[in-house]
Amino acid sequence: MKILALITLVLFQLSAMAEPIIGSVTKIRGDVTILEVGFREAKKAIMGQNITKEASVLTSEKSFIKITLLDKTEISLGPNSKMIINQTPADKVGLISLIKGKIRTEVVKDLAKTNSQEKFFVKTRSAAMGVRGTNFETMYNPENNITNLITFRGQVALVKTEEQNLNIHNALTAKDTVLVNKGTFAAISDNLTNATAPVKLSPVQYTRLKLNPEMSEEIVIPKEEFNTELKKTINEYTEISKDEIKNNNLATHDYDAKNQILRPTAGGVVDLKTGIYIPPTSDQKSYNSELNIFELKSEKGTISESGNYIPPEGIILDAKKGFVANLENPNAIKHEDLIRLNKEIAGQVNKPIKPRKEDLGDKSEDAYDKYFIKE
Repeated sequence: MKILALITLVLFQLSAMAEPIIGSVTKIRGDVTILEVGFREAKKAIMGQNITKEASVLTSEKSFIKITLLDKTEISLGPNSKMIINQTPADKVGLISLIKGKIRTEVVKDLAKTNSQEKFFVKTRSAAMGVRGTNFETMYNPENNITNLITFRGQVALVKTEEQNLNIHNALTAKDTVLVNKGTFAAISDNLTNATAPVKLSPVQYTRLKLNPEMSEEIVIPKEEFNTELKKTINEYTEISKDEIKNNNLATHDYDAKNQILRPTAGGVVDLKTGIYIPPTSDQKSYNSELNIFELKSEKGTISESGNYIPPEGIILDAKKGFVANLENPNAIKHEDLIRLNKEIAGQVNKPIKPRKEDLGDKSEDAYDKYFIKE
């Protein structure tokens, strides 16, 4: 039996050695483990170690790892996250399966000039993404099956899919694929037929996330640096808004019934832990015509230095239940306020009934709760 066990171990190790090297660890913080193909147990990640095809990477709380692929693509995995690094079988294009959490990806610009094909793919259980030369952040929450995408540079193709063994390149040529350009955000959830149309986030959140490539929850950004970058965001948003207004893509939410695409109210924030998008109140007093967004009011929450969403005092945001009162806080919010907040995110956390035909043209404030996947 001992000989058999030894032979089995040797075969596992030879299998791992046979897997091609596709990158290496270039930065690390905290507790990170990597499980290579052919090994039974994950090992603690160390600087400089090679990463082989189909390696599984797991980070714990307050941890982070950056892996640089052979083509210089940089993949950063945030805290409490898991991914599997792979390649597409035919053309050896990088492929990341994001199992949970968030990643930040920097795809080298020059690689995009070689041909028109995607240079990198990301997939979750609910979405597929195709990338050429860009910088973007993706979040996936397996509790509610929500996938989010924020593009900081370039363009990312996003499509909803539930197939796990699909041809990603073919999937991204479908007519329901959404192109998410720099400065915009899009999401996928179970209750929507397709990915949402791209919209701009709160400029404060967008800027803070852009300045936090390691996705650290404890980052401190100097005020001068933040203000400088915020001005760049404002200029970027201003240019984007010119095209939006020209094409009648206003900040108010809308539903394209023909193509079944929802455009959420622009200017909201995304909660990085739950994946839920909190839309701003769409009244004229909070509308910024220059940026074509509605500004988020403090009663709906604030934004931390790391760029994450902070609910109003006395509230917890749950991935499945939505906003719930924090009973341990003496300043727990009133029941009617909870109802109001949850109404605006209902479609992201609850399985809805089939919408009525007249609901498709409704312009009420709640951005998600009437536009759902067809039965």
